[in-house]
Amino acid sequence: MAQSPWSRTVVCAATGLALITPLLLRRGISAHLTGIDPYRRTPSETPPSILSTAEIGDLASLPEVTPSQRLDAAPRDLAARGTAGVIAHNRQPVHVYAAPAAPAIAWLAPQQNGIDTWLPVIDQQPGWVQVLLPSHPGDASGWIRAAELDLTVTPYELRLHRRSHRLQLFTNGNLARSWKAWPGTSETPTPAGRTFLLAGTPDGAPARVLALGMHGATPSACTGSLGTVAIHSAVARAGDRAPDCRTCIRVPPEAMDALTRVRLGSLVRVYR
Repeated sequence: MAQSPWSRTVVCAATGLALITPLLLRRGISAHLTGIDPYRRTPSETPPSILSTAEIGDLASLPEVTPSQRLDAAPRDLAARGTAGVIAHNRQPVHVYAAPAAPAIAWLAPQQNGIDTWLPVIDQQPGWVQVLLPSHPGDASGWIRAAELDLTVTPYELRLHRRSHRLQLFTNGNLARSWKAWPGTSETPTPAGRTFLLAGTPDGAPARVLALGMHGATPSACTGSLGTVAIHSAVARAGDRAPDCRTCIRVPPEAMDALTRVRLGSLVRVYR
């Protein structure tokens, strides 16, 4: 079985013999989504520190944070307010906690399908940050040690108003663009709350899709991950939606032109 792109190897020479231990096989969203960074950012050239055998075993005993994984122990994010635009990335696998200094509930990989994963920071305590997670349920969050993260700021935020069918793009707190949008259906509405841009399709793909870190009530053929909500180009009629993409957000093609340039990790707020 082929190893995943970001599998890690640890060499232990304590007995004079090399012990090679793969970390874990990667699980994540469909190959349809590559997580391409709209800024075409070059990945950090600084290699991550090598994990010890004990650390690998500890991580292997925990569930991995992925769009297909359910984390019932994760604290729920019930807020709808904005953030300061701070986003976080871990250069190597890290533990995720339900609260600072509490027992670990999961582990987070540094990449989704070969590109850095950036998560929005929603709270902070000395030495810790709380981030939104892409796992089930759709409002899952977790705490990570700040020392294990790279932090930066995105100027973008998206706001979807389900009732008025408007999608707004804010830059540095100012309304930059606004489009007509078709969020879900009456039977399967796009979930309200806050989430983030998780991944996107590569240039030249037959259909452009932006996966979010939230989940709806139906499977999703467009992302390959159960229930993952995505942003698509609009269809002619609501009835043209695929049965397994009914919670997704449809927007005009010109909106996709702008949205594919928004930085991954940027906050997305969905209002009822």
